Parts: sequence; C-alpha cells; structure tokens
Amino acid sequence: MSKKCARCDKTVYPIEELKCLDKTWHKLCFKCQVCNMTLNMRNYKGFNKQPYCEAHIPKAKATTMAETPELKRIAENTKIQSNVMYHAEFEKAKGKFTQVADDPETLRIKQNSKIISNVAYHGELEKKKAMEQKRVMKGENGEPVSDNDETAGHLNQLTTPPTRQVGSIADLDPVNEYYGSLTSDYRAPSGNYNNHNLAQPPPPQSNHNQGTGRTYRAMYDYDAQDNDEVSFRDGDLIINCTPIDEGWMTGLVERTGQTGMLPANYVEPAN
Repeated sequence: MSKKCARCDKTVYPIEELKCLDKTWHKLCFKCQVCNMTLNMRNYKGFNKQPYCEAHIPKAKATTMAETPELKRIAENTKIQSNVMYHAEFEKAKGKFTQVADDPETLRIKQNSKIISNVAYHGELEKKKAMEQKRVMKGENGEPVSDNDETAGHLNQLTTPPTRQVGSIADLDPVNEYYGSLTSDYRAPSGNYNNHNLAQPPPPQSNHNQGTGRTYRAMYDYDAQDNDEVSFRDGDLIINCTPIDEGWMTGLVERTGQTGMLPANYVEPAN
C-alpha cells in the first residue's frame, strides 16, 4: 500500500518521504499552515498535528473559570493569610530601616554624596601628608633633618636636653614656703638650710684638687633649664661633682665659674 502525503494527498516515495507529527509528508509539502514557508525538522512548531513557523504558531489562550462559592472562599482565605503574614513582617521590621524607592533623583543624590565623601576623605589625607612634610627635627649640628631619617631621629633623642624640671624630695619644705627647683620662682631659704643651699654658688676654684668631688669633661653643649642648673659647652671641665639624684649631679664649671645642677649623661669622667 502506497503512502499518501498529508498535505497534497499524493503518493510519497521513499526518497522524498518525511515523517513528522504522526503523518507522512513530501519534503516540499512540509510548510507552515499560514505563510506556506517550507519547514524542516529543526524550525517547525507543531500545533494540533499541523506544522507552523515560529511567527504563526497559534498562542494558547487562558481558560476562563466560573466563579463558584468554593473558589471565592479559597481566594478570601488566601488574602487573609497574606495580610496576616505581611503585618507580622511589618511589625517585626518596624523601626529598623526605612525603605526608599530608587528613583532617578534618589540615585543622583546618593552618587553625589558618595563623590563628596571621597573628595573630603582624600582632602584630609592630603592635609595630613602636608603636615607630615612640614614636621622637621634638628640634628646635633642644628640643621633640619627629615622625619624619614631614622638615624637623625635617634640622634635627636640622644642630643635634645630634657625639658622637665628635676628636683629632689629633700628640696621641699612647704612649712617655710620653700619648694626648691620644682618651681621657677622659688626663693632662697630664709633660715638655716645647709642641705638645700644649692642656689648659692661657691666661689670659683681653678685648682682641680681643691674640691672633694670628682672631675668630669662635658661631651655635649647644655643650656640651663632652671635657676639652679648650670650651662656648659662641649669640652668644658666640671670639677667638684657630687651626685644628688638619679641622672643628676652638682658641679663647678671651670670656664665660667658657675655652680649648679647638670645632667650626668652629658659628661664623662676626665682622665
């Protein structure tokens, strides 16, 4: 029995046979039912066992359902349940955040705020960088040295004289209003205070052997920071040195004839 084409109803020979959609077709008869475009097994779309192209395949339509009492009840229950869940989520998130619609104006303001924040941040960085560049330290020779020079920073710590006012507990006598070197405007004791008479320098002595203390030689320049301290220069001989506190001593500068307190780490024993 010969096969018939589903479109032209003529005999289909094996060399031109095409089987698709449970039917037999001539290859040239396998066309779209609307525009008659020749189709193949790759681009056809089937609907009710008829071939169609992509553009003309019939679209499925929604089925209309009758609104029965049961459907109304289900829809009402679904609405109530969704409202309950919405209010529960709303109460849970109340006060935590405020939702803002991402309209073009809001996005523009947000972008401008971000740009301004970045500019302010980088401006602060530039300001700090400029301030760091202005900071300088002085070395032993008094010339400015960059902060990045670690050796100069270490040298500055070693050569900078202490700025604190050093005194001994023995210098305090609040009853007679005598506070020693702890105040810049202290007065000399009015009574008999032999142990505190550091403010009265002894007469200059030129002979090293006349004093009972040791003799030291200055390694650095030092400027007095208080009334009871003494200034000296590198290489000066300091005689009659007597330790009075940790890191401090009293002595007579031979070059100037002045007696007072001096830092012990600025001098070394003379040979």
